[in-house]
Amino acid sequence: MLRQPMLIAGALVIVLAISAACSPTIVRNPLAGTQWRLIELDGRAPIPTGEPLTLRFDQGDQAGGNSGCNLYGGSYRATNTALTFGALASTQRACLDPALNDQETAFYQALGAVVSYELVGGQLVLKDAASAARLRFVQV
Repeated sequence: MLRQPMLIAGALVIVLAISAACSPTIVRNPLAGTQWRLIELDGRAPIPTGEPLTLRFDQGDQAGGNSGCNLYGGSYRATNTALTFGALASTQRACLDPALNDQETAFYQALGAVVSYELVGGQLVLKDAASAARLRFVQV
């Protein structure tokens, strides 16, 4: 009599093991919940007189930060090493320094070109389709 429940339990364990092996792997997003400060934009250090340029990844699918003169935000998608940003919205303040306006424009253009990322030595490197490092951040 004990044999039938043991066979059923054994069969259930096998079915659960097979279904677990066939389930898609959940990819953890290592960027979620992190905050970064820009240290390099297209190979150059940011202008030191402006506000620090930042990038924050929320636990969900939202990113945002400070672009020097304005605050910005929008959606993002990160999987493995792929990273893309959706349309970004920002406040519309003008920078007093024209160089800061130019830097902010270059920052948004670089974010729009990002297709991948790499975490190297405590830095976040955002790359374009040609694998060129467009933005480099340190964690804050």
